[in-house]
Amino acid sequence: MKKIPEVAIVGRVNTGKSTLFNRIIKKPLSIVDARPGLTRDRVKKPVEWDNFTFFLTDTGGLYPPEEDLIWEKVREKIKETVENADLVILLVDASQGVTPFDEEIAEWLRSKNKDVILVANKIDKKDQDVLSFYKLGLGEPLGISAVHGRGIQELLDRIVEKLREKGYESVKKKKEDKVRVAILGKPNVGKSSILNAFCGEEITIISPIPGTTRDSVDVETDEFIFVDTAGIRRKYQDEVEYYGALRSMSSLRYSEVAILVIDASLPVTHIDKKIANLIVEEGRGLVVALNKSDLIPKKKRAETFQYFVNELFFLDFAPKIYVSALTGEGIEFLKELVKVSRREWKRKLSRREVDDFIYEVMAKHPPTVEITFFAQVGTEPPKFLIKTKGKLKQNYIRFLERELRQRFGFQGTPIVIKNEVQNLRK
Repeated sequence: MKKIPEVAIVGRVNTGKSTLFNRIIKKPLSIVDARPGLTRDRVKKPVEWDNFTFFLTDTGGLYPPEEDLIWEKVREKIKETVENADLVILLVDASQGVTPFDEEIAEWLRSKNKDVILVANKIDKKDQDVLSFYKLGLGEPLGISAVHGRGIQELLDRIVEKLREKGYESVKKKKEDKVRVAILGKPNVGKSSILNAFCGEEITIISPIPGTTRDSVDVETDEFIFVDTAGIRRKYQDEVEYYGALRSMSSLRYSEVAILVIDASLPVTHIDKKIANLIVEEGRGLVVALNKSDLIPKKKRAETFQYFVNELFFLDFAPKIYVSALTGEGIEFLKELVKVSRREWKRKLSRREVDDFIYEVMAKHPPTVEITFFAQVGTEPPKFLIKTKGKLKQNYIRFLERELRQRFGFQGTPIVIKNEVQNLRK
């Protein structure tokens, strides 16, 4: 039996699945909008209730069968999620009553022999009738209001009760040792494919249509917590794309390491460099994944790699690696580089290491002003403070960074060196 059980929220479009999901996890991870069908990806997050942990998945809304590339893939994802779930929450809209499509979904769930909790959302009054939903044949319906929080505690109690009946035990998930990773890159470079290659399953909906991934998707594995971000564009077509991109930046601030995904089959663009600069400014660890390496001819690989090194010269501290989400090339090594980047990002030198370093550097290349103090004052990323009698030239600060990297590594992490000029007045 799986250690952490899986609970999936399903239902027809616009019944309030994302609102319920956000209410339970207490964070706005799913974009909520009045437009039907906004949630197109699965959003997965661990939930703790009554000393019990389970994964909750918010799925895209179910439409009746129709000829549409994206929604066909959404239905495939929902079916796959239900197959893998230990418990399903079927969410219906109490304000609309039972619809023929509700009945069709309920019949499908019964055919899968899944344990289901039937939940009627949008109950505005405590005594509002939900008895009509008994006809779905899924047991007693629970009336809730996801918007107002009514009935949420009872729903969580039912979830835990059902899972315990299935033999699951109370488990608290430890996250301290997992690397928090943001996957960044312009639209259609393969961010979702990289995530799927890491996780060994297709999590987000992959389509050749640029901008398909509308919502950020949190996914946990044994070693990583990934935040797959919506593509960052030069211009935003509407508020939804803007919010998705804004959340991308917020996710970066809460991550430890960023994977910058670049299409290796295309030239580096201005937006690639802007995203790279954003990562550096936020002080995150960084690994550059040159995706779609399967499109690079063998004879051109070395030349093409050097091109990216030259174009991204300002990321000389960040390891760069060819990967192919399609063939799996480089994925395992990429995982190791991410772990190395996080380790170096958190690295703290001993006092003796720092003292020996600055004395040797000063002997090798004396500065034009007197150094009175040098120490590592922080991590995440490594931060150093140098006090001087007079301002240090910028090229000497860059020299110190090069020497620090040459001696100690600090691969995959920015280094911050702050110069504090002491007041010479007595």
